[in-house]
Amino acid sequence: MTETTIQNFNAKVSLIEWFDIHRRLLPWRKNSNPYAIWLSEIILQQTRVDQGLPYWERFMEAFPNVKALANAPSDQVMALWAGLGYYSRARNLHRSAQQVVNLGDFPRSSSELLLLPGVGPYTAAAIASICFKERCPALDGNALRVYSRFFAIADRIDRSSTIKIIREKAIHLLDEERPGDSNQAIMDLGSRVCTPNQPKCPDCPLKTRCEAYRRGTMASFPVKPAKKAPKSEDWHFQIHQFGKEFALMKRPDSGIWGGLWCFPILEELTPSLAKELQCGHLLSHRKLRLFFHEKTVSHAKIDPALQWFTLKELKNLGLPVPIRWWFEEKNYF
Repeated sequence: MTETTIQNFNAKVSLIEWFDIHRRLLPWRKNSNPYAIWLSEIILQQTRVDQGLPYWERFMEAFPNVKALANAPSDQVMALWAGLGYYSRARNLHRSAQQVVNLGDFPRSSSELLLLPGVGPYTAAAIASICFKERCPALDGNALRVYSRFFAIADRIDRSSTIKIIREKAIHLLDEERPGDSNQAIMDLGSRVCTPNQPKCPDCPLKTRCEAYRRGTMASFPVKPAKKAPKSEDWHFQIHQFGKEFALMKRPDSGIWGGLWCFPILEELTPSLAKELQCGHLLSHRKLRLFFHEKTVSHAKIDPALQWFTLKELKNLGLPVPIRWWFEEKNYF
């Protein structure tokens, strides 16, 4: 007698069922508030949830709605963001809030959300699907890893052609009534189960149809380009102190620490400069060695580009992590 087993597996349904049991309890998931969700997505673009959650809470406390954020001084926004890195996100967050207020409300479609500063395809799809039930795949790093393994996508994950293929395939896994929950399920799977190293495949609701799992080639996906080593640089800061005031200058909006307040950087070193502290600071593409040179000045007017601040004022400014570290090491903060 011949036996045949018929698998009745629906990945779309299995994904939602798994999410209903295993979803992460995150505060912005309590309702479909577009402002709270948009804020979380911007913060988490280059940040882990455990690191970003306290920032989200502080922003929600300081600016409980989009109008409050739009009307806030830019220095207050940058000060709250300080330490998260990728500071263009904070500037775009502020500009987007002002744009939403001018529009009267959040755009409801992914195509319209894409017009907001700092909102890319992933963020637009996440907000549109979660808040407005648009059926569009939200493809962040976690989602791309899950889908590349599930479909065994052998093309490099950083190519637009690969993203297009995944988007076309992924839409079939999104529930028609709950596309936002489907997207969040994929995000949670990538974060907790389908991890970059040693994925927990036996716990995955999609394993029955996962091509990488079937072949035993989970470690082969996603296919990434070779990583470049970060460039090493030495930076020398000049610290001007006048009594209990310090001179800082605002960094350009583009580049490292854009829009934050920083000690001026020395172009040339002189032997007379006192170098008291130094530290290392690793960015995504640069490895910085930072040197702090102190100089007490006799008057407060030395360079029109510099502005003088008291310690009380400095505590409320947006400062890069190494600059705040210097003040803490010197017991000023």
